[in-house]
Amino acid sequence: MAKLLALAVFVAAFLAQVLAEEAVSVSKTRKDGGLSRYMLLINKEEQLATEHVWAGRDSATVLFDYKSGIIAYRVFDSQACYAAKMNRNTFPALDKLRETLDNEKNHKQSPPPPGKKYNVNPDPIKDQGKLGAPVQALCQGLPAYWAQEQIGEMFFIEAGACLRVDLLILDVSLCGHVGF
Repeated sequence: MAKLLALAVFVAAFLAQVLAEEAVSVSKTRKDGGLSRYMLLINKEEQLATEHVWAGRDSATVLFDYKSGIIAYRVFDSQACYAAKMNRNTFPALDKLRETLDNEKNHKQSPPPPGKKYNVNPDPIKDQGKLGAPVQALCQGLPAYWAQEQIGEMFFIEAGACLRVDLLILDVSLCGHVGF
């Protein structure tokens, strides 16, 4: 099963890269000293960006759907998807993602990515079809949960633990009802 999942992720990443207008693939040392591989893909026409992170147990695929304003995090260690509304006031614009691509391609130093914190609702989303086709495809076969972005210093955690997802463009914490 794990080999089949790895193959599916590889094929999806390959096809996404072929269809993307812009792509970058880099390896970076994480804060904990481990090595992660990142692939950031942008499709301006579809207003979609996808970031794949290969980091052992911390591997994830994240879809940024600028048309629908939905972000979906498929975190492989938790075997779940987490969806959140994109706060356009605090979320990097598609052009900012392009700047990140340029910086990575040219090996330029860029400021550390901003952090995002989310509280995860314990109840699964009943109709994933309302999330849009790209998010539905990413989360197919997995339970999906709404995550509410927390703004400011106050961060309420209902119960449970936190998952960290380190991306090229964001450092994400999903807290509350996260499965392991």
